[in-house]
Amino acid sequence: MNATRRLVLIHGFTERPSMWDDLIAGLHDETLSISTPSIPGHGNLPAMPSERTAKAYCTAIIKQIPDDSLPWIVVGHSMGGYLASSLVTMMPDRIAALGFFHSKAGADNAQKKEDRRRAISAAAQNKDLYLDTMLRNTLAEKNLDLYRNELQSMIESAKTDITPECIAASHEVMIERPDNVDFLATARFPIYYFLGSDDKSIPYEQITSEIEAIPNAIVQLERHVGHMGHIECREAAADWLVKVCSN
Repeated sequence: MNATRRLVLIHGFTERPSMWDDLIAGLHDETLSISTPSIPGHGNLPAMPSERTAKAYCTAIIKQIPDDSLPWIVVGHSMGGYLASSLVTMMPDRIAALGFFHSKAGADNAQKKEDRRRAISAAAQNKDLYLDTMLRNTLAEKNLDLYRNELQSMIESAKTDITPECIAASHEVMIERPDNVDFLATARFPIYYFLGSDDKSIPYEQITSEIEAIPNAIVQLERHVGHMGHIECREAAADWLVKVCSN
């Protein structure tokens, strides 16, 4: 059967496209053609645009995806979701659905921007220590021991793949990214959220106003889960991805 839709899965900050592998394994849909592009500075795309903007990064992502007429289902994790919310504004007529996997459409507040600037400085001084500390904070406290092997593998992969320049550029893009809530409030396609109750990066109570502003929002909140649902609640995350693709 020929594919009739394209699923675009955008990984998160410091991650690889392979983060999606286990979730993709749960998709048994011959109508889907799946693309897993790399964010600039990550995975198979070490080069970064000179312009540190969401639009420039989205353009680099789009170039990795076959140029065809298929409608897109776009799902992004963390930074990948931030970029996904800008990508859909660039090609709204091609979008069949949007999925935020531990992510959101809103821009950073002033405190978060300052946190990112401190992160850039910390990574410049000691990249490996920054990555170790940052990634340990992505799991819920109760899951740190349960998934210690997966966490250590994630940390070691990031130390291998990610440069201080990538960290700085990524944070600059996230600081300057636009707020896309108003755009999504009038979108005709469904918008799915997968969130963790213990997510320190995307605290649920901080995005309730965003969700309330988007009539097409469909929210799944997982208890005792942090920022890494593909590790902390793999089965629930895989089932959610099936739902996103079934619209």
